Amino acid sequence: MLYYLNNWRNRDHAGIYGGRAFFDLWADGVEDKRARAMVAGDTCLVLSRPDSVNVAVSQYTFAAIQPAPRTPGVNRGVWVLHGVLLRREVLPKTDAAQHANYKRFFNRLGHVNQWSVLRDA
Repeated sequence: MLYYLNNWRNRDHAGIYGGRAFFDLWADGVEDKRARAMVAGDTCLVLSRPDSVNVAVSQYTFAAIQPAPRTPGVNRGVWVLHGVLLRREVLPKTDAAQHANYKRFFNRLGHVNQWSVLRDA
């Protein structure tokens, strides 16, 4: 299965959680449902922004999920996704919005969609 993950806030998941962490999701609602459906070997494309003009798309092979340690003041659980980075591509945002493999991250106006996780149907 292919998952699109939106890291537009550029969270440093490996720095926050350690190991091969590459994304985190709330452990409730739609995000929880998507996280629980992932199986080892799934492909995850993660969108981030290295600067104001370009985007980066990192491709991971999903390996495992684990609950994050509780954070004081946060009353929701968090899932942490771990995996292996296969490649990272940096390209202009305008090109990414037109790219056959990345256009799901963008709306018809070329703006980044606001969802955090989308499973390819």
